[in-house]
Amino acid sequence: MRQRVLSFAAAFLALLVLTVFPAAGADVMDLYSGASRAGQVGSEKRGPNIMVSARDMAGVLGLETSEKGDTLIVTADRSKLQLVAGAAAAWLDAELVPLAASTVQDGKEWLVESRSALKLFNGLLARSGKQGNLRWEGSPRAGIPSPSTPKPQAPAVQIPASQPSPAGSPVLSALRWGSDDDKIRAVLDYEGPNAPEIQQSGGSVKVSFLLGKSGVPDLTSPHGEVRVSSVNFGDRVVLEFSSALPVKEIIPLEGPPRIVIDFARTGAAASVKVPQPSKTPPAAKPPADPAPVRDPNRKSGPKIVVIDPGHGGKDPGAVANGIREKDVNLSISILLAQKLKKDGFDARLTRDKDIYLTLQQRTDLANKWNADVFVSIHANALPPGRHATGMEIYIMALPTDKDAMQLALIENREIAEGSNGESAQAADKKTRMLLSILGNMQQNAKINESTGFAEYLFKEGSDGGIKMRRVAQAPFFVLRGAAMPAVLIETGFLTEKSEARMLGDKKYQDTMAASLARGIAQYLANN
Repeated sequence: MRQRVLSFAAAFLALLVLTVFPAAGADVMDLYSGASRAGQVGSEKRGPNIMVSARDMAGVLGLETSEKGDTLIVTADRSKLQLVAGAAAAWLDAELVPLAASTVQDGKEWLVESRSALKLFNGLLARSGKQGNLRWEGSPRAGIPSPSTPKPQAPAVQIPASQPSPAGSPVLSALRWGSDDDKIRAVLDYEGPNAPEIQQSGGSVKVSFLLGKSGVPDLTSPHGEVRVSSVNFGDRVVLEFSSALPVKEIIPLEGPPRIVIDFARTGAAASVKVPQPSKTPPAAKPPADPAPVRDPNRKSGPKIVVIDPGHGGKDPGAVANGIREKDVNLSISILLAQKLKKDGFDARLTRDKDIYLTLQQRTDLANKWNADVFVSIHANALPPGRHATGMEIYIMALPTDKDAMQLALIENREIAEGSNGESAQAADKKTRMLLSILGNMQQNAKINESTGFAEYLFKEGSDGGIKMRRVAQAPFFVLRGAAMPAVLIETGFLTEKSEARMLGDKKYQDTMAASLARGIAQYLANN
């Protein structure tokens, strides 16, 4: 009897330990909001990154979560955060936020890189009017609760740099904002004896820092006229401030060290003096941004519109109901270029005959010509048994649904030179890899502009009697390298007999070209 009692007691104690404390193998990190400890969050090391549980973070912060396919949605009042499995960017309301590593969906668990998680949840709380100021305390460890009083510890997250950072590199500590009738001011507080590297081009300012133990501070801009994005290069981060407002002044200040960036709300921009490097070694320069940057000093003249007739030459595109996509694309593109030229625009075609161009060559031409907008013309198709009609307009971003992703997979397969299984698989792999590089600063900065461009085209198409199906997002390679607002237009579905007949009709092609020309003209006149 005594032995049974002891066995029962031992089992009860074991159950109690498992209930109160996480399993010994489960790592946790302490999440603090200001000076208060919010709770513990599950974590694990994957490669160079410390990944934390998004569900745990939402739970300790009192936020609701729900799943929709490959997306985890975290809600705070009217604002929401959307994490997409396998993507190195996330939606914060309508803003695309780059992450230091791709989000991982592991069963019911969603893992986010720890510093990126702070950025996302701080932004979500700020948008809903709640206190954020989140930070990690201590290193990941087995699940043992920490004392209520936080103790100073070594940084919880370290990502190896691609090259050693020199001593004295500036460490970003805070981003502050101010404004009056004449200007919007951004103040970057940093620590370290050396000034950060600053690059200024037109309405864009890039500033490079070393990442501190708290990671990237909240970058949410309270002013709609100025946008901020960031990208990580190992242990460094580059912030980009972009705005239609002119840069008035960039001022380096000491005591404490900080950089002041003023954007002028009224009047012309003053001459900008970018601080020159001091005699001490400058901060390590991050790898060159892979996306091209348009020349802000281009001579005045007609706005340049680059029109890209999709496919061509050995690549016919979709073929259905006796019509080849490459022929429809070229015909509509030529008509569109003619109408834009009559309206005073410099309209240029990536191809004006039946030749083959790679996807890279198409955007390379747009960048070489320093285009103001880039429009890639295509026609759609569906597998047997599926039906749809209408024009679709796409921008380069995270896919909005599985159909958008599937279309991107199909369009991107022209990357492959051959038609064997290996080349198609390679193209599909590259398409999915796009989801992990959408955090690129230049592309991220163009997403909002491309969305606005798409909305103008959609409105003019509807007003012109064209059946408009939707504006959507998907990772298209042909838009990836564009350094200007860019859209891909699926003019209609060749697999629908009635729509294929219309797309092959010159009169309908002219109507479609006219509506697209009006949309392009309206966008360029207002932006």
